[in-house]
Amino acid sequence: MHKLKATIVTFLLMTSSIAIFAQPVKSARYDDADDFLPKAEQRNKNNIRLFLRQQEGEELIKVTSPRNVTIDLIAKIPADAEYAVIFLLGGTSVLSIANEKLDRSFSFQPRSRDYWWDQKFATFLVDAPSDRLGKDGIQDTVWRTGKDHLTDLEAVLNTVTSRFKGPIVIHGHSNGAASLANMAQLNSEVIKAYVYSGAAFLNRGAEITSRVEHKAPVLVVHHKNDQCNVSPFSRASQFAESIKATEKKTLWIDGGIDAMSGQCGPFAAHSFVGREESTIAEITKQVRIWLKK
Repeated sequence: MHKLKATIVTFLLMTSSIAIFAQPVKSARYDDADDFLPKAEQRNKNNIRLFLRQQEGEELIKVTSPRNVTIDLIAKIPADAEYAVIFLLGGTSVLSIANEKLDRSFSFQPRSRDYWWDQKFATFLVDAPSDRLGKDGIQDTVWRTGKDHLTDLEAVLNTVTSRFKGPIVIHGHSNGAASLANMAQLNSEVIKAYVYSGAAFLNRGAEITSRVEHKAPVLVVHHKNDQCNVSPFSRASQFAESIKATEKKTLWIDGGIDAMSGQCGPFAAHSFVGREESTIAEITKQVRIWLKK
């Protein structure tokens, strides 16, 4: 009997240790930079910036989610930062990370995040979770509306608020619109504004954007020449009208350069190509009004 009890105790201790020291689930990272950048470089007659590697003062933070995955954050908190913005990416949301540093991430938010620093914003760039780093990443917008994603996003928000104590803006681009709407369900008091840019409002699962009650003001930003099949400008006003929020504003962008990718890609009007800096200046101008209230 004593031997049996000892065996049981030993087994319980071993299984507890395994649970405690279990490694987070991780899949191989697919870097799609080579899928997009070579063609864009050939077409880049205006010599615009195509990507922005990790900069001085930025750090990679590993967030642990309760569902045993990690999420990488690329963070920078400038000394004069008054506010912070959390970027929820479109596409697959898988960042280009090499040797634990941001490499050639080329979509709208990663390539233009330094313009937010000029406006006294700290930035937090959110990677796909470690169990979904393959070629498809979190391109599935239905998955973005689910509980697993919300669990990860809450872990991200908790990490950000532990490092930055000021007002926070959530910025979802393209497929990131579904992520933003899901995150809005947290009803966090630290979130003071939401920004939808190039929202993929015709994607599967996107109806969450009109179902959720946003407890902070919402800015809808769209390019007048957005011809992406899941975010056509012709339907942008209808999308904005469908959002439930304490206050709403729209910002329609014009100009830029000719597309250097598909219409839903990173180098088209859908992603404000050639108008990144001025678009962010206009976004921050409106958001700052809300944040100062």
